[in-house]
Amino acid sequence: KFINLSNQKVNVYWAHQDGQFERGGARIAAVLGPFVSRGIGNFHGFRIYFTLAEMPNVAVAKFKTNGPPGDNVMVYDPFYVEGDMAATNTNIQHLAPEEQEQYKRLRKTLLFGKEYTKVTGRSYLANYPRPRPVHFMWPADYFGQQHWVTTRETHFHTIPPAASLGRIQHHGKSRRLTPDQPRNLQEFRTPGQSLLNMTLTVLSCAPRVLEIQNFMSPVEVAHILQVAAQKELKLSTTGDAQMSEQQIHDSRSSKNSWFEREESPIIDAVYRRAADLLRIDEALMRHRIDGELPDVPSTKPIVEQMQLVHYSVGQEYAAHHDFAYAPLHDSYQETRFATLLLYLNEGMKGGETDFPRWANAETFEHLRVVPEVGKAVLFYNILPDGNLDDLSQHEARKVRQGEKW
Repeated sequence: KFINLSNQKVNVYWAHQDGQFERGGARIAAVLGPFVSRGIGNFHGFRIYFTLAEMPNVAVAKFKTNGPPGDNVMVYDPFYVEGDMAATNTNIQHLAPEEQEQYKRLRKTLLFGKEYTKVTGRSYLANYPRPRPVHFMWPADYFGQQHWVTTRETHFHTIPPAASLGRIQHHGKSRRLTPDQPRNLQEFRTPGQSLLNMTLTVLSCAPRVLEIQNFMSPVEVAHILQVAAQKELKLSTTGDAQMSEQQIHDSRSSKNSWFEREESPIIDAVYRRAADLLRIDEALMRHRIDGELPDVPSTKPIVEQMQLVHYSVGQEYAAHHDFAYAPLHDSYQETRFATLLLYLNEGMKGGETDFPRWANAETFEHLRVVPEVGKAVLFYNILPDGNLDDLSQHEARKVRQGEKW
């Protein structure tokens, strides 16, 4: 994580070797506005350089990313005097009142972070204070631990007629299904089955990663691929508006598209099943009408659209986090709470979902999840205490043969 505690714009560069920055060989990693925090997916051994935007060849701070997990917050602070708060306060007097407030809030975060690291051994990556998650989190106390949850959203066994698979047009309370109501298009689901049991198996405790076999049926997978065939796939982006096209391509070379939940009744059923898996009210995962959930101030869904990603030979998504660093003024610090990956094919070489920093006492090898048709993988980007989980860094490994959906 990079933090700019100055009132000037700064550039952050990274290099593989000592002297690479001085020779002009470093690469831009981030551009930070005044009192802004950002981060990148990185590995130990990189050299990090902060420069003022108007003096890009002069480093004002240098770091090396080879420290322990609790030592990966890198700060540029031209005002701070170690052990002398009086001198520090004098240095910030020329800042505008709003800038002074921003500086003090970031300093408070760093102060809390020191104590947090002493207790947990991890870096504090959020802005202090950040509330705990309000949603349920499946425990991950040991490898192989299993949990079971049932859903009335049973598998589709037969593909319904095309006329039944049109876009869902209605919204609000009319979408809600009570437990005793039949599911949508029930006659095309597994005969004689009113409940589907889903088994979650813990693959990793830190980060918290769980695997769900047969989350989707082959019919559902085939339907999603059929819908995908009608979509225009575009080069994937990283959600980082400050990265150049070349930087984006270097880290993520796949193509993708997006599905709304209302795309078809089958996709709607997958969302409902995911809500049961996560133990979240399905109404939170769609647009609602005023008053449908009185205790929820917004009527917008708390989930993103379903993202369909395709990887051809040679394509990958380099190690990254799914969470984002919130601006100081965002008291909720909205970011991705959890990620649910759904695999639509198998048999390719490469293409595993890789967690390079998982904690275990047996191997230095990465945790690698092999794609299987219909399998889902759930991982949390947030810790139960509200901090961002640095160990949730993951990558889609390069496809060496075949393709990956």
